[in-house]
Amino acid sequence: MSVAELVRAGTIEYIEFPPQLVGKYQSFTQADLSALRAAGYRAPMTTVEHGVAAYVERLMAGGAAAAVT
Repeated sequence: MSVAELVRAGTIEYIEFPPQLVGKYQSFTQADLSALRAAGYRAPMTTVEHGVAAYVERLMAGGAAAAVT
């Protein structure tokens, strides 16, 4: 199941960023990959959407121990 399907099924709930944390917590980050690329790493990066979906799938397949990989 995809994350969107899990939300539609009610398995997980998406929670909006709490307004009381605006300005107190960094809600968006973007790494500077220039040093990594300069070192020769050329593989594409996993998107947040794909990474979260894969994480949820591992959790569902094998519990919390599967997430520590």
